[in-house]
Amino acid sequence: MSPSLLRLPSLPLAGALLALFAVAVSAADSPVAKVGVRRGAWTLVTENDKYFAGTDRHYTNGLKLLWLGETTLDESDEFLQRVADFIPTLHTDADQQRYKVGLALGQNIYTPADTETAALIPDDRPYGAWLYGSLLAQAQEVDGRMLRVVELSVGMVGPSALGREAQNGFHSIINVPEAQGWANQLKDEPGLILSWERRRRLHAWEVDGRRWLDVIGRGRLTLGNVHTHAALGGRVRLGWNLPRDFGTDLIRPAGGAIANAGPSRGFSAHIFASAEVRAVARNIFLDGNTWRDSHSVDKRPVIGDLSAGLVLAWPAFQFTYTQDMRTREYYGQDKRDVFGSVAVTFFR
Repeated sequence: MSPSLLRLPSLPLAGALLALFAVAVSAADSPVAKVGVRRGAWTLVTENDKYFAGTDRHYTNGLKLLWLGETTLDESDEFLQRVADFIPTLHTDADQQRYKVGLALGQNIYTPADTETAALIPDDRPYGAWLYGSLLAQAQEVDGRMLRVVELSVGMVGPSALGREAQNGFHSIINVPEAQGWANQLKDEPGLILSWERRRRLHAWEVDGRRWLDVIGRGRLTLGNVHTHAALGGRVRLGWNLPRDFGTDLIRPAGGAIANAGPSRGFSAHIFASAEVRAVARNIFLDGNTWRDSHSVDKRPVIGDLSAGLVLAWPAFQFTYTQDMRTREYYGQDKRDVFGSVAVTFFR
C-alpha cells in the first residue's frame, strides 16, 4: 500500500467516524426504519491507569461510546434475516432469540513507561493509538443460557488516531506534564478487526425468583491486522437480584460493558470476579506496523487478565466499576499493568 494513501488528515477522519455513528444511530432509531428496533441503551466506558492505579504507561487510556438496540427478526425485513442466517455464530435452531444490533465509537492510547524523554526507547513498547468505529450484532437465547456476539471494527492506527492530541490536550487541562515521545509513534495504517464470541451461563442460583449467583464462561476468536488472538475466560457474579445479562466487560473486541439484557427489574447490586487468557498471534501495538518499518518489541504469546468490580443497576441506569490486572505483554516489561474502568449505561 502506498504511504501516500495512508496520510489521512486527523480531524476529517475523526469527523467522518462521528458523522457515520450519528447517521447510523438516527437511521436505526427512525420510526420508518425496517430493522425492527424496539428499545436501546447508551453506554460510555472510560479506562485509565493514572487515576485508578497511579501509573501512566502502556495501555494508558481507553474511551468507548456504544449504542445497542433490541430487534426481533420476525419484525425486520428480509435482509436482516438473511444476515443472521449467513453468520454461523448468530444462526441457531432455537425457537426464539433476542437479537440486538449495536454501533460504537472508541479510542485506545498506548505509551512506553518513560514519557519524559523525546528519544525512541527501543526496549519499551511503542507510542500508538487506535481510533475506530464498530458494528456489532448479538443473538441471545430467550432462556438466558447463551449469548452470541459478532463485531466488526474499522479505523486507523497512527497519527490520524489522534493519540497525541487526546493525551497531551488532557494533560494540559489538568496541568500534568505532556508525553514527549509521540514523534516516535506507529505510522498511519488502516485497521480492521473481526471478532466472534460466545458466552454461556454455566450455573445460576435463585432464591424466591431472584438470582443471587451465577457463573458465565466465554470464548472468543479475533482476526485482523490490529489484533489477532484466541481467548477463553469466565466470570463469577454474586449479589442481589442479578440482571439477566452476561456481565459487563472491559474495552476489547466484542466487549465494552455491553448491557445485553436491557434494564434491570428493580434495583440490583452485585460484585464480580473474572479471568481471561489469550493466545496472541498479533498485536500491532507491540509488533509494530504491518506494511511499514516502525518501532516494535518482542511480545509474549500468552497473556491474561484478572478483574474484579461492582455493578449497581436501576431500571433506567447502570454503573459499573472494574479494576483489572494484566500480565506482562512483552519480554523485558518490568511490571504487570493495572488500570481501572468506569462504565455508565442509560436505558431508553
